[in-house]
Amino acid sequence: MCGIFAISDNKDASRLAYVGLFTLQHRGQESAGIVTDDNGLLRHSLGMGLVSEIFTKDALETLKGRSAIGHVRYSTTGSSHIKNAQPLVLDSYLGQVAVAHNGNLTNSDGLKEQLQKGGAIFQSTSDTEVILHLMAKHRGSSLSDTLAKNLPKLEGSYAFAFLAPGKLIGARDPHGFRPLVLGKLGKSFMLASETCAIEVAGGKVVREIAPGEMVTIEGGKASFRRFAPAKDFTRCIFEQVYFARPDSVVAGRTVQTSRYEIGALLAREMQGVKADIVSGVPDSGTVYALGFSDESGLPFQTVFMRNHYTGRSFIQPDQRLREFTAHLKLAPIRDVIQGKTIILIDDSLVRGTTSRKIVKSLKKAGARKIIMAIASPAIISPCFYGIDTPSKKELIACNLTVEKIRRFIGADELHYLSLESLVSACGDKKDRNFCVSCFTGKYNTRVDAVAKAYGLPAKAGL
Repeated sequence: MCGIFAISDNKDASRLAYVGLFTLQHRGQESAGIVTDDNGLLRHSLGMGLVSEIFTKDALETLKGRSAIGHVRYSTTGSSHIKNAQPLVLDSYLGQVAVAHNGNLTNSDGLKEQLQKGGAIFQSTSDTEVILHLMAKHRGSSLSDTLAKNLPKLEGSYAFAFLAPGKLIGARDPHGFRPLVLGKLGKSFMLASETCAIEVAGGKVVREIAPGEMVTIEGGKASFRRFAPAKDFTRCIFEQVYFARPDSVVAGRTVQTSRYEIGALLAREMQGVKADIVSGVPDSGTVYALGFSDESGLPFQTVFMRNHYTGRSFIQPDQRLREFTAHLKLAPIRDVIQGKTIILIDDSLVRGTTSRKIVKSLKKAGARKIIMAIASPAIISPCFYGIDTPSKKELIACNLTVEKIRRFIGADELHYLSLESLVSACGDKKDRNFCVSCFTGKYNTRVDAVAKAYGLPAKAGL
């Protein structure tokens, strides 16, 4: 669930790319990179860590050029290492090409094996490099034609931004799993993973790139072509549940509006549950709690002091760092908590270890009872499309009943939102097609190779 930002033909290309990536920092905190087109020469700067740490004033001044693509990484396929930082740059028969990728290719292992048998040498362990080697092997008369030949060979989820001398290209997988939005700033075109990045950089949103669609920006104009038939539009619903910023627009409404409505629907489903106050696990849980409060009439209170200088615990690359980050970022506010029965809302419950620590800290601070409410259904199956949910043996809802989960996390009650309510809150009536595979175990593409690695049957859930 990485973040992409790109801009064409602008004298401040690298600085605007910095602004875009800074706005998308919540989508990945492991590494970041920017590549610029400096009169036909691609210049790049990559690093491990946060955007503000990597791109100092001096670093940005070396990134000359009028077009740029940038990337913030959250690793799913490939290890946490500088060699997997993006954008990746390739010297090809068409000249230099850079690529930034958000998503997860479910057939990358098979394609990589075929390409290696043909002599391809891979420099990273990221699935993204597969598309570059496919482009070298199956050539078209132009970069756009080459991509149109090769993108249909990929399975799984992807939103791509490609940069070549004089040309910027964006492409989105035929299901539209991962987001990609087109924007405009004066005569410059922009591409981004979320609408907020375009708006913060001063641009206006034009529209989403459609599933199976490619946009080529060249000479100040944008042209569109379909490289694959569109499938059912199945956006990842975790954008609204957790990943996207509240001010971003997804499926016709802001994420803030969706989360508020989810909270209200959760209150309706939990009607009759008695408590003194309702609160949310910061930051994503706060809006859910506000919606719950307004619907139920229970007062909203902030029960945690949130340290905003820590990262997002869910997107840390290993469980030890997740738990450490969660411990650092939340401190209970004792006067609000003591003697209270609290409905505490969190966006999801994956392994249960973080929820257990949160409940324990509230009870230690004097809470009488904790009623845990989850603003999404139980996660029963791994995601193969770009979210680092673990194998079934690590997913608590696959192995324990709701009652056993409640006891494990130490809550007095545990409630999950229904899938029907989640879907209804996340989009307008005409626009409610989402990927909900992690809640159902039914997948939208073939996931054979990765499914075997997770101990699932071939063609899992199809």
